[in-house]
Amino acid sequence: MIQNKNENDKIIPRAAVVQDMSGFGRVSLTEAIPAMSAMGIEVCPLPTAVLSTHTYEFKDYTLLDLTDEMEKIIAHWEEIGLEFDAVYSGYMSSARQIDITKRFMLNQKKVGALAIVDPVLGDNALLDVKTVYSDRMTELIGGMRELCEIADTITPNLTEACLLLEREYPTSPLTDAELVEILNGLIGLGAKSVLITSVMESPDTMCVAVCDGDEFYKIDCGYVSRPFHGTGDLLTSVFTGARLSGYSVVNAANLAVDFLAKAIELTVKYPRMPIRHGVLFEPIIRDGYFAEKEHTNRIKRLNRE
Repeated sequence: MIQNKNENDKIIPRAAVVQDMSGFGRVSLTEAIPAMSAMGIEVCPLPTAVLSTHTYEFKDYTLLDLTDEMEKIIAHWEEIGLEFDAVYSGYMSSARQIDITKRFMLNQKKVGALAIVDPVLGDNALLDVKTVYSDRMTELIGGMRELCEIADTITPNLTEACLLLEREYPTSPLTDAELVEILNGLIGLGAKSVLITSVMESPDTMCVAVCDGDEFYKIDCGYVSRPFHGTGDLLTSVFTGARLSGYSVVNAANLAVDFLAKAIELTVKYPRMPIRHGVLFEPIIRDGYFAEKEHTNRIKRLNRE
């Protein structure tokens, strides 16, 4: 029974974010909550796990799995009649968590929610065959494909795009035509639009490839020759906030890439900062990035031939 019908008298857009929470390290919910809140979005976390730190380069971290609690949280939200303008999912550790999230997304899509899926599976070439073809990874890939079927937008990195499509990871930079082929393959999984991150166009240029319907774009990311942790989570968080603020798919992607580029530009000014600490995005928010009326246009159309 719905306890209070006024729960859905929303003043600002409301998003449920299905992610893990790390006590230290900029990643997942510790990026989604501040970034999207600064964009005027009410962020409601649906935590999949709580960790002392994230798992990149940290040892002996603590982890509390919240799979059982996820179902209880959703049940309570349904009991009080909560409705969301978007459900955005990121890393999930099991096929069961994916199934719980899928059912939740489908229910919220009935009331008009956007479903935005970051199908977190891995990064870079992921050459460890034992990892890729383990029973657990096979289940995760299959579950993520099912989420892609119901998604409005998916945001895999290039590694994840290849895993979802059972395609070999490229050993050289991709041409526009190859990018269009991969984007079309991902659209074939069911999503209405796709962003592929971490795409190398040449040895020293990187982009985000975008497909929205039958339109194909690439968004210049710039390039810095070192890794940055947590950037995919931050990009999808800003993209989701922009979509809920009325931006089109490609313009939301452009805003997310530009915000991330500003954060990376600031981060590299502090070479002593460990990679595992993530990127310095908080000062970009503090200095009013989202209040600015104009941002750098990094969009180009992909050549389909």
